[in-house]
Amino acid sequence: MIKPMSSHQSEAHLTLTVFSPPKCVNKMDDLLQRNDLIDKDDEEDEFSTMTETTNISIQTRLNRKCIPSSMLRKCIKQIVPTHNPKKRKIKLMDWKRYHRLNVIYAFIDELERDYPAICTVSVIGKSVEGRDIKMLKISNSDARNSAVWIDGSIHAREWISASVVTYIADTLVRNFKKLSNSITNKDWHIVPVLNPDGYEYTHTQDRMWRKNRACYDGQYGVDLNRNFSCGWGNNGDEGSSDEPNNVFYRGPAPFSEPETIAVRDTILSSTTPFKVFLSFHSYFELIIFPWGYKKDPCPHYLQLLEGGAVMARVTGFAQFTIVRE
Repeated sequence: MIKPMSSHQSEAHLTLTVFSPPKCVNKMDDLLQRNDLIDKDDEEDEFSTMTETTNISIQTRLNRKCIPSSMLRKCIKQIVPTHNPKKRKIKLMDWKRYHRLNVIYAFIDELERDYPAICTVSVIGKSVEGRDIKMLKISNSDARNSAVWIDGSIHAREWISASVVTYIADTLVRNFKKLSNSITNKDWHIVPVLNPDGYEYTHTQDRMWRKNRACYDGQYGVDLNRNFSCGWGNNGDEGSSDEPNNVFYRGPAPFSEPETIAVRDTILSSTTPFKVFLSFHSYFELIIFPWGYKKDPCPHYLQLLEGGAVMARVTGFAQFTIVRE
């Protein structure tokens, strides 16, 4: 069943909502695929390869029962040009598809191995389930440098944020000698996947999972983006929640989660002063800066506004919006 974007369909039915018509094959676009609703035996079947290589945007609204991949293939074929791509397993890093945590970590380890003069990989903490939280540091080791923080996938389902962050890392490292001093005279601290448990969970169980995998009162997950101490819980349930079953659950206390503790301790223990903190999210085309919990202007408000305007301009997207969170 295929409906336009404005349609509303009961979740008891399979609905594929097309945001833009397909233009060509072998080109990636925005496609949301619920891995938990695909037959496990058919993960690499025609549907999977077809959706990975087609230039379409689809919003899927599926019921909670496992839907046979044959039904999904039938629906997809109504909007996808006919082609027969070769099946293959991707083991190396690229930016044509989304990758699992082990591939991303292998990628930053490879950068350290190939560029030891400027790259260092460290484990800044462990997740709730014991996974490493890895950070890539890119630096020319100049003691006069200031520091920049970049992270992705603090929200597990926002896969493209990890892709953007790893692309930035790759570009910085491979072009380091050609870049200006304003770029190279920085210590770049890059955490591509800040929420490794949730990120893996979106690949294996629930594509739309947002939080980490901590358990409170029998409910799973804390919204790590709302677990920092600044303004924690100041507005009650506006912008966050104290209910563990809520998607915006802020946790039982500030820095209750090992993932946010890792960020805090890494920054506070650094001998290099941090001047920039960037956290990448999706899906809205927004550049957001503080405050999110009060109306007062934050320190350096005008500089942040100016910086946001420059960022919006260089993206080339006129519709980019700069807002206070």
